[in-house]
Amino acid sequence: MMEKSHLIVITILIFFMNNVLIWYQLNGQLVWDFWKSWKGITVSLLMGVPITALFWYATKIGYVGFGNLWSVRFMGFATSMMTFPIMTWLYLGETLSIKTIITLLLSIIIMLLQLI
Repeated sequence: MMEKSHLIVITILIFFMNNVLIWYQLNGQLVWDFWKSWKGITVSLLMGVPITALFWYATKIGYVGFGNLWSVRFMGFATSMMTFPIMTWLYLGETLSIKTIITLLLSIIIMLLQLI
């Protein structure tokens, strides 16, 4: 079995990767015409299976790594709150308001709290 710290790192990486995939899955329709079509919806539906499997696995190893489910949940929340504004800014040009910047900072604090 891997060291707990390695499991935590893998959990965080899976959460970040999944949240990027989810951004494309749900918001691609706002950026590319393909995602607005039935083909895009089909791809989005098919993406749900590997995304779910990865979240399941991240929860499993995260629970072992952290030793509790609360930390896994907060880490999942923090990574999603860090990923979404950045992806939205990159693809849709939505500016980072002071509220969004504070939320990003709070997400980083939540993540750091789970790591101590």
